[in-house]
Amino acid sequence: MKLKKVSAALLACSVAVGMLGGTQSLTASAEGGQDMTFWIFLDPNSTEDPRSVVLKEIVDEYNATNEFGNTVTVESFNYSEFEAQAIQAAAAGTGPDIINCFSDQLKQHIDAKTVQPMTAYAGDFIDEMGDYIYTADKLTQADGEVYSLPWESRVTVMWYRSDIYEEAPADWDSLLEYSSAASSDLELGFGLGLSEGGNGAGLIETFIPWLRSCGGEFLDEDGKAVFNSEAGVKTVEFIKSLVDAGSMDQTVMNMAYDDIVDGFKSGTVLGMNAGTQRAATIMTSDLSDNFASCPMPGADGEEAPAYVAGQTLAIGQYAEDPDMSFDFIKFFLSEENQVKWVGANCLPVRTGVYDDESVKENSMYDSMTMWSEYAKTGEITFYPADYTELCTNLVRAVQNVVFNGADAQEELDSVAEWYNTK
Repeated sequence: MKLKKVSAALLACSVAVGMLGGTQSLTASAEGGQDMTFWIFLDPNSTEDPRSVVLKEIVDEYNATNEFGNTVTVESFNYSEFEAQAIQAAAAGTGPDIINCFSDQLKQHIDAKTVQPMTAYAGDFIDEMGDYIYTADKLTQADGEVYSLPWESRVTVMWYRSDIYEEAPADWDSLLEYSSAASSDLELGFGLGLSEGGNGAGLIETFIPWLRSCGGEFLDEDGKAVFNSEAGVKTVEFIKSLVDAGSMDQTVMNMAYDDIVDGFKSGTVLGMNAGTQRAATIMTSDLSDNFASCPMPGADGEEAPAYVAGQTLAIGQYAEDPDMSFDFIKFFLSEENQVKWVGANCLPVRTGVYDDESVKENSMYDSMTMWSEYAKTGEITFYPADYTELCTNLVRAVQNVVFNGADAQEELDSVAEWYNTK
C-alpha cells in the first residue's frame, strides 16, 4: 500500500502529494490493491454542485466493488489554482495517480510532465466502447501520444429568445437581421463579451468557430498563429457590423463571458453564444420558457463548425501503478456512470446513454441530443500553454477595430507577429 507524505518544498502552497513508489505489476496490484489519489476541481464533500455528488457516488462505488481492492482518494483543488498546483507538484517529483485535465489546459500538463502517455490503453478501450464520440486519432497529440480521455463534452451553441427572435438564426445575415431588430434602449439583441476578463473567453469561444466558418484556422499544425488571414479579417469585421447595426453597443467592452450569461438570464441580452455546460445555470432563469438553442450561425449560409471542449482524465506522471490508474478511468467512463453525469447536467461522451429511459425523461433531452450531433461537426483543440496570453492580446486587437476604427488586418497581423516571434 502506498504511504503518504507532504513535500516540504510544497507545504507553503498547501499541495497534497503522494510518495513515489516502484511500479507494480497487475498481478501484484490484484493481490494487495493500490491506494490511489485523484486530483480534480470538484469537491466530493460538497452537495452544492450536482457534479460533486456524482463524483462521490462513482468513487465510493469503485472503492467498494473493484476486483483489485484499490482505494481512490479524491483531493480537490480550486479550478483557478489547479494547473499551478499540479505543475509545482510535478516539479518536485510528485503528483497524483489520476488527474483531471480540462482540454484547453492539457498541453500545460504535458509540457510540465504532470501526466504520462496512455496510448497503449486508449486505442483498444475506445474501440471496445464503440459509442465514444471521440477517436484515438482526434485525441492524439503532436508527439503521437494520447494523454487523456474526455469524460464530459461541452459545445458552444447560440442561445436566443424564441419569443423575440423570428426563428433560429441560420447564418450571420439572419443573426444580424434578428438581433438588430430585437435591440432596444434596455436590451442588447446579441451579446458578445469583449472584456479581457476570464482570459478573453467571451470572445475566443465565438471567434474561433466563426473564423473556421470562413475557412480559416486559429493556429497551424506547428502552433503558429494564422488567424491574420482573410477569414480572420472577415470575422472581426462581422463583429464590428453587430455594433454598427445596433445589435451590441460599447457596454460589451466591459462584459466577460459570465456577464453575458447573466445578462441573458436576466433578459438584458436577447441572444448569445455560450457553452452547453452553462445550461443548468441558464435554465434557472424565470424567462427560461422562452429560451432556445441552436448551432452557432456561421458565414455564407452555413452553421459554424462546433467549438468543442471537455473535462478529461489522465494518468499522473508519478502514478504508482498506471494499470490501476487506467482501471479507474475505465470505470469512470462506463455507460452507467455516463448516465449519472447526464443527471448532473453534463453532456455525455457516449451516445449509448441516450437510449437510457432515465435520460429520455430529462427535460433537456432534445437539446442534449441536438448538441451531441452538433459536436460531431467540430473537434477538441488542444491549445498551447501560452494560449491565454494570446487570447488577451487578441481581445485588445478586436476592441481596437470595433470601437476605435483600427484596421482589422493591421491589428491581427500585429498580434500574430508578436505571438510567432516571442
